[in-house]
Amino acid sequence: MKLALETLYKDHDNLRSILCLLERLLIDIYRGSSENYQMIQRILIYIQDYPACIHHPVEYAVFSSISEDGCKNRKFHEDVNNLMKEHIEIDGIISNSIEAVGSMLAGTHYDIADIGGELSTLINLERSHLLFEEMYIYPYIAEHMGDEDWETISVHVPDYEDPIFGNKIKRGYELIFNAL
Repeated sequence: MKLALETLYKDHDNLRSILCLLERLLIDIYRGSSENYQMIQRILIYIQDYPACIHHPVEYAVFSSISEDGCKNRKFHEDVNNLMKEHIEIDGIISNSIEAVGSMLAGTHYDIADIGGELSTLINLERSHLLFEEMYIYPYIAEHMGDEDWETISVHVPDYEDPIFGNKIKRGYELIFNAL
């Protein structure tokens, strides 16, 4: 996989598309549709899996590379530490949301406020997180990393294709792709 800052931007653009779809599905549920829970669950699994497999490991490798090169920018390190904490917080919200949607699908629980609150929090936190990275972190990365740095990082990142936005849509993600 050839990595560059554009790869991270593209992942953000893709996630924003997914978040818009998730928000539309949530609004549909509040308007009375109950047909979207399976797609919501699949979206949540995607939002949990793809960043964990590729996007975040790339970011961690980039942050580590910049730190190893002697980055003494304290603000950058504080921002990165806060972003790492947000990754954990976001993953917890996603796990709770997957569980809530699973309960709704199983018919064991039906309180739209539970899932609605979790999904709203997730959507807002993700959007804020992406925006912060693009305003403050990625420009710093652009200044301090060259092609050689990206090549070095590429060796340490698993080769994994995006199941929705890659060359081939992975089984189980067709509905999401078609809804986008």
